[in-house]
Amino acid sequence: MMTSTLSTAVSPILGDAAMFFSSLSGFTSIAVMVLGLCLLITIHELGHWFVARLFGFKTPVFSIGFGPRKWSIVLGKFWDTEFRLAPILAGGYVSIPELQDETTAQELLKDDPDAAKDLKVFPVWQRICVAAAGVVFNVVSAVIMLFALFAFIGEPGYNVHSTYIKDVSTTQVTIARDAGLQANDQLVSVGGGKIVTPEDLTKAIQANKGVPVEVVVTRGPNNDKVAISLTPDATGKIGIAIGVNGEQVYNPVSVGKAAGDATKLTGNMITMTFKGFGMMLGIVDKPAGVSDQDMEVRGIVGIVQMGADAVNQGVFNFVWFLVVISINLAVMNILPLPILDGGHIVFFLIEKVRGGKPVDAKLKGKLYSIFGALLISLMLYGLFNDMVHIFGR
Repeated sequence: MMTSTLSTAVSPILGDAAMFFSSLSGFTSIAVMVLGLCLLITIHELGHWFVARLFGFKTPVFSIGFGPRKWSIVLGKFWDTEFRLAPILAGGYVSIPELQDETTAQELLKDDPDAAKDLKVFPVWQRICVAAAGVVFNVVSAVIMLFALFAFIGEPGYNVHSTYIKDVSTTQVTIARDAGLQANDQLVSVGGGKIVTPEDLTKAIQANKGVPVEVVVTRGPNNDKVAISLTPDATGKIGIAIGVNGEQVYNPVSVGKAAGDATKLTGNMITMTFKGFGMMLGIVDKPAGVSDQDMEVRGIVGIVQMGADAVNQGVFNFVWFLVVISINLAVMNILPLPILDGGHIVFFLIEKVRGGKPVDAKLKGKLYSIFGALLISLMLYGLFNDMVHIFGR
């Protein structure tokens, strides 16, 4: 049972589809990602611990990872808290007895009889603040990391040098295919107007709905110019998927803009993460461009695998990946499910509504057991998917 702690659930987390097939890329990259993951867990738990200590809650144990004390590395004791590094790095927890019912609290402090006699009942609002603090710290850390990226490296952009036809439709709008356009054709002009970016192409096609227009492309190893006449349909479609050639750039911005954009982007990422969980559960419709594989559940191995790949892509990509994971941690842990931070908050709100009468301890224990088993099952499913990606089907 996990009734004794406020814990950080790390797995499963929705991964970035672009990194699903990346492979483990060396011990150093893996070690850096594991340290990054430990940092995010520590930030989350520091939120619980710091706010709990400010209000005067007892916090006998702060652990990064799970596992018994005898298998853990005891790092030391500070502010009446024993800090540990446990062997199972799938999350972390802060033991806070005064968030629990009296029986559970006494059990948590069985090795310290004097402390067990001095338990307090804290106001509901303070307990909610402690429960929510980990999520808040993860969100704030995401803003800070994005701000640092934007302020010191710049905001990411892409200099497009040319646009090409990535694929030609064979099932829906087949205008391009029937006219003779082919995959990998490099777009030069439409109706005499130069095409460099996808926006140039969109404007040119939209301006010629239902009207014959000449499309000039270069084709083949010799970049032979080919002129093709076609007529876009009434909606301005010709049946192609496009790609771009260019390079990643980082545009310098002011400190104020970096702060504002970091905050705004964090908010957008939180919204999209909630939608992502909704898509995974089937309660939110997936956009047309999102495949089932994009919504695949990944486990701790997959997260480290993707993070190691991000390490090899440079500081910006690695920190960006940590931002995504931090936001996923925040969103998942605030879900109103027993054993997660959101579940604790729900129980405290119910207690408030009932005039200070807490939810029955036995009922809470059963709910913790049920949802704990479901979470473990989901983590194992994510681990199975990880193994499939590593070893194949």
